[in-house]
Amino acid sequence: MEEVISCCGAVCSQCKDYPRECGGCPAIQGKVFWLQYVPEDVCPIYACCVEEKGLAHCGGCEELPCERYSRYSDPNMSEEEGAKLQEEAFARLRSLPR
Repeated sequence: MEEVISCCGAVCSQCKDYPRECGGCPAIQGKVFWLQYVPEDVCPIYACCVEEKGLAHCGGCEELPCERYSRYSDPNMSEEEGAKLQEEAFARLRSLPR
């Protein structure tokens, strides 16, 4: 299976819901499942990166990491787990072509 990476650095193709329930952030244009739990119409990271700045991913942004990454956290993860995933995502983004 081809690796699908979201603009935030998450690997969509490693998610349990991919591809049956979710085609990945690039395909669904930031309209992720968890929006039903927050007052947003599109993921704030996707909106900033793709819609506002016209970037393919956050690795090309001078502000990485920004506050959008900590705005919403997964309640099923500890703070340490979340921080580790973010650092992995940031490293992944920095390694991608801009």
